Amino acid sequence: MIIAHDIYSETNPAFCSFALVSFTTAYISVNNRGPEVLITYIALPIAMSGDFGSTFLGTNRNTGLLEWLERSPQVRVALAERMNASLEIVTEAIRFGCFLRVLKFEDEARISLGDRKIKKSLLQELSQEPAKVMRRAERLGYWFGSAGSTRAIFDMMGLTV
Repeated sequence: MIIAHDIYSETNPAFCSFALVSFTTAYISVNNRGPEVLITYIALPIAMSGDFGSTFLGTNRNTGLLEWLERSPQVRVALAERMNASLEIVTEAIRFGCFLRVLKFEDEARISLGDRKIKKSLLQELSQEPAKVMRRAERLGYWFGSAGSTRAIFDMMGLTV
């Protein structure tokens, strides 16, 4: 049996906005200021990458970004290229989320949750792989929210602006 993997469905703005809402919700639960837009360009490509799926095994919301990166140094390899390749996808996800009012921009280029909510039951309706993307986005939200500043996150990830 041949199993087709639909990349388009997993990179459409609605799905990616859903992942950003998961990320933002977790981030805000740790740091109520909300994530700076810049770190969504790191989080979403990592959460969506099947290559990194195994690096999340054996982790939880308390693992922390630095510990995860120490366990999985391969995440840093070609991360800048991965981010550059996904710029348009992340930008469209942010726009779509703001258009639907599930996300909104705040002061200091931060994102917060909008006045419309996504039903939690939708997560239960996702197939296995898309559900994993949501869980990874959520986990990254906890870790990024606990990591401190955006600069600290970029330093840990081996990135510069």
